[in-house]
Amino acid sequence: MTNNDNELRNRILDATIVVFNRKGIKLTMADIATEMSISKKTIYKEFESKDDLFSVMVDYVFDQIKERENEIAGDSSLATPDKLKKLLAAMPEKYSGINYQELAPLKEKHPKVYKKIQRRLETGWETTIELFEKGKAEGLVRQDADVVLIKVMLESSLENLLSGDTLKKNKIKYVDALNRIVDIIMDGITVR
Repeated sequence: MTNNDNELRNRILDATIVVFNRKGIKLTMADIATEMSISKKTIYKEFESKDDLFSVMVDYVFDQIKERENEIAGDSSLATPDKLKKLLAAMPEKYSGINYQELAPLKEKHPKVYKKIQRRLETGWETTIELFEKGKAEGLVRQDADVVLIKVMLESSLENLLSGDTLKKNKIKYVDALNRIVDIIMDGITVR
């Protein structure tokens, strides 16, 4: 795949996010083509179906979240608890406006894509675990803070937010809910 192909795919993925925020999973390839002022045929050259597009979108978003996590982990100006807090709530700025409430229908309409989201939430915790251990060694994180339980709590909370209607019912943005959850976790594990 050439750089131009990658650039086109990324532009399609970025446009998909814009359209997704307006229409949710009911978006069509025609909606994306209109948003980009290109033909549907051009999109179908890159993605064979909406399922394929959504599947690649999951990796695209999660890969960028991982990049943001790596930036945070490498920021020497932050103390370990601050890194942990930012890492647990890591979200690239351009995704802070995604309407995550619209992901709930994926569970029924695109189950393979939803399973991929679940897998991505459950993996890639190595950097976070290292920071927890470092915080314990520094005496900044409670020794009895169990990273396995914290991981389960965060994964369960995020899955509930994504699959339920809690956010919509309570008019809370996903990013705000994530930050509140992380605050509660950090308050519980940080040494004062």
